[in-house]
Amino acid sequence: MIFEKSYNNSAALVKDEAGVEWIVIGKGIGFGKKAGDVIEEEKIERRFKNTDQDTTLKTVTSLSSLALSLTNKMVELSQRELGIKFDNYAYTSLADHVDFMLTRSKENLVLDNQMMQWEVIKLYPKEVAVAKELVTMVEKEAKVTLPDSEVVFLTYHLVNVGFDKETVQETMELSKLLDGILRIVSLETGKKLDRTSFNYSRFVTHLRALLIQIIKKQERKNDGLDPILGQLMKQKYPETSKVVTKIAYFIKEKTGYQLSEDDEVYLILHVWRVSNR
Repeated sequence: MIFEKSYNNSAALVKDEAGVEWIVIGKGIGFGKKAGDVIEEEKIERRFKNTDQDTTLKTVTSLSSLALSLTNKMVELSQRELGIKFDNYAYTSLADHVDFMLTRSKENLVLDNQMMQWEVIKLYPKEVAVAKELVTMVEKEAKVTLPDSEVVFLTYHLVNVGFDKETVQETMELSKLLDGILRIVSLETGKKLDRTSFNYSRFVTHLRALLIQIIKKQERKNDGLDPILGQLMKQKYPETSKVVTKIAYFIKEKTGYQLSEDDEVYLILHVWRVSNR
């Protein structure tokens, strides 16, 4: 890679052997470089093809060197701890958040998200634990003090990476729906759900997949279950069936989506397992 110009110490414009221009990110990658200098491949932590169509470039090249450096470390830690993979979209989204987070800390601006903290901790314990590590890292590296709400916002970014390019807004909507459904199950069954159990994990995973499709308005196909099976399930688990009916009503009210018979059969199974084992 041949150096062309620097945006800051951590971002530079380079050209490869084929003459294609790239924006590359790396610690000190643009420091002290002059046009024509060689950029070692091992110093490049992330690259973006320099095309007018790539709207992420404007964001990347406008961020501070500190924000990019912190993002690189945060991505490395998150990928190692959670086994996730940041694509350029997720990386840019996180970097933009980190840059704004640093600005807010300097100006003492706090985005309160206390209402969401309880459900986030309940729904995404692994991501929350890593988000707390990230906050500690940022505070140490940037010498700032961050509010507790940043753990929530960073958790959403980590959760986003696990799905197909969700936005933070979509993840927040997903969290509210999940929390509402889990509240219904707990209240209607009169049982406190064991968040550490395998059945709880399977239930939440099933709900996430279902709700993501609903939120994104993706076409859903029935599995073609025998209608008689649905009738038998409702007869065998009448109380659980009533709970699922309330879940279906809740989803309809919040999203406009009407659960299918197949959806209800699967939910009856999951709700029974999570509340009886």
